[in-house]
Amino acid sequence: MAVTPGIYRLLAFSVIAVPVAVSAPPAAHAAPVDLALPGTRVTVREDSADPLRVTSYGFGKAAYLRKGAGFTLQSAYQEITTAPKGGKALAVPASYNGGYDSVVLLDPATSRGTRIRTVRKPLVAHYVHWSRNGAKAVLTVERKSGTAWVTSGFVIVDAVAKTAKTVTVANVDPAARFRWSSDGAELVAEYRGGTRFYGPDGEVRRTFAKTGRPGGGEDVFTPSGRGLMTWCPSTYAEHVCVWDRTSGKLAAKVPGIKPKALWGWWDEKHFIAVVRAGDVYRVVLSDLRGTPTRVLAAMSADDWNRRVYLSYTRR
Repeated sequence: MAVTPGIYRLLAFSVIAVPVAVSAPPAAHAAPVDLALPGTRVTVREDSADPLRVTSYGFGKAAYLRKGAGFTLQSAYQEITTAPKGGKALAVPASYNGGYDSVVLLDPATSRGTRIRTVRKPLVAHYVHWSRNGAKAVLTVERKSGTAWVTSGFVIVDAVAKTAKTVTVANVDPAARFRWSSDGAELVAEYRGGTRFYGPDGEVRRTFAKTGRPGGGEDVFTPSGRGLMTWCPSTYAEHVCVWDRTSGKLAAKVPGIKPKALWGWWDEKHFIAVVRAGDVYRVVLSDLRGTPTRVLAAMSADDWNRRVYLSYTRR
């Protein structure tokens, strides 16, 4: 797919030659590559040196999984998320099986996998988040309340033992979505405009009040684990906040940028955000001053409105 002129800014660098003695020329760095995502009009720009890359994506009710340099539709699933460093993925089937919701632990290379039951119908378990070591994943459990779905707890999937354990959480925020802390020892979720940490048994460990809800993406913690990204409380002029994971104190308010979505951390000082520019939505790297430093992907407003989600996995 051709990329709209001007979507990507290419930077040119000047090089000053300095006579030095070298034993061998440096390895050539491959030029960035543009990938058109099947079923969409989304174009992703990748560099071989990037610490993360898109390994799956959702588009409406369809899920696509990466295989090599391309993506294939996985028609049996509504959601697929690849573990950090690859090697395995967890997929959520599009329908119940034998009266149960389930997940399928997949080999991304072959799409073969093992089905693991999660919750009994009419509950559902989805929104997969892997621990950083890829040993386990957590899904959020929801139940129907009137016409809405509300959170009731979580499911922990052991990717080694290929088992699942469901935990009902008392007094949980109905909009909570569970994910792992950076060390994989706790779970974190929204709680009444703040952030609450839970043990794997569902017991409350601690609560940071008035932080705003955790950001989106696969990991809301910086690579070091020190910073927690949230949507700032409504009383702030800024939209993106960073908090100290240990103390709960505010570490940064990011000015200027008004993201439509937050898709996780790139490195310690840059995060992935979706921003709108007219009829185009761009996935950008932003620094903590709110300055976009690179465009990672571009999509039309029509694609965005059909709920495109790109899952970035750390290599």
